[in-house]
Amino acid sequence: MKIVLANYRYYVSGGPEIYMFNVKRLLEEAGHTVIPYSVRSPLNEETPFARYFPHGKSESGDAYFDNVKKTPKNVARLLSCAFYNMEAYKNLRRLIRDEKPDVVYVLQQINALSPSVFKAAKDEGVRVVHRLSDFNIMCPRSDFLCDGQICTACIGGDYSKARERRCCHGSRATTEVRVASMKFHRARRLFGCVDSFVCPTTFTASLLEKSGVDRGKVNVVPTFVPTYERRAEPAQGDPYVLYLGRISHEKGVDLLVQAAIDRPGLRLKVTGRTDDEYAKGIMAQVEAADAADRIKFVGFVKGAEKDALIDGAACIACPSTWYENMPNAVLEAYAHGKPAVVFNVGCMPEIVEDGETGAVVPFGDTDALGRAVARYVGDSELSRLHGGNGLALANDRYTARKHLETLTGILQPGGERGDR
Repeated sequence: MKIVLANYRYYVSGGPEIYMFNVKRLLEEAGHTVIPYSVRSPLNEETPFARYFPHGKSESGDAYFDNVKKTPKNVARLLSCAFYNMEAYKNLRRLIRDEKPDVVYVLQQINALSPSVFKAAKDEGVRVVHRLSDFNIMCPRSDFLCDGQICTACIGGDYSKARERRCCHGSRATTEVRVASMKFHRARRLFGCVDSFVCPTTFTASLLEKSGVDRGKVNVVPTFVPTYERRAEPAQGDPYVLYLGRISHEKGVDLLVQAAIDRPGLRLKVTGRTDDEYAKGIMAQVEAADAADRIKFVGFVKGAEKDALIDGAACIACPSTWYENMPNAVLEAYAHGKPAVVFNVGCMPEIVEDGETGAVVPFGDTDALGRAVARYVGDSELSRLHGGNGLALANDRYTARKHLETLTGILQPGGERGDR
């Protein structure tokens, strides 16, 4: 197949882009031709197809709203990207006419490419498949959070609560633009141009159906993760709990740190950048509790350094307090033969089997969280057993081979449905 892979960034900024480059490589290794389509940015990876890329939301090419200077030209671009990016529509039609792909596989498009890309592909008679990397179709904020709490008030198309709470960046104007764009997309039925939707979990698929998408269009294709031909081994040396990911409020890092503070002797290592006020506040909390000798902030890690940290852990804690789409941290834990400890929220009970591949504890309960992680630290055999179960699950359910087989079945004309 010849596949156009569309995403609003063509450089690694987070999990969605990691998936984009991984699936691009996976498809190419299987003999398919993959053509990237994104917006212009100086950060982009090089590609001969960059000549088709439309302008982004700013002259600088910055993808983040807060970093965009609000000049008249940039404001006009922001509005175009939020509602209907005509340049993206025209350029994608030109790309399709020149390259004649079999399918357009769209990842993130909101507020950059816009849903105009769905209409462009449909007008050219090309199959459209859209993978949900977040909840932007259903929620103005894209994360189902309101004042730090889970909220699904807008899922059916009533955005009155979002407007009342100024959900988007705390700004009335920004929220009004986002709500107006979502109403525009619904009125124009732009998401109706999508032939099939891909969701990483059954939980996300259920939310999409609640929003009004036809169940027959919704497929579940879990994210894949590299696994290792080895047995799960207990952590060497003094075992610790590892937090793997971004330090932010919805990730529940403050709750995990409090759980560690409440258990003298429990060692915790926290990855992620520490240059914002939330992270600094947590670090100050650790200092005030005189726990800095056992609760360490190790910064952003990747590659061999990250692998070594996971291998040395007794378990991985992923205490998110929002609806994760499918956290890479859990899959990385499994790939290294480590159990995962999570709260009972969203997709977490779907991907962590309580008492088998980790522990699922009551939502927001720091005492239960602390007991669960401490149990793995204190019982290396249990850590090895549950970690081994996770590794077996990764080698069965979350492999690149299975992902490729299921995804290509959906991408091809008349594509088959994924697992439900």
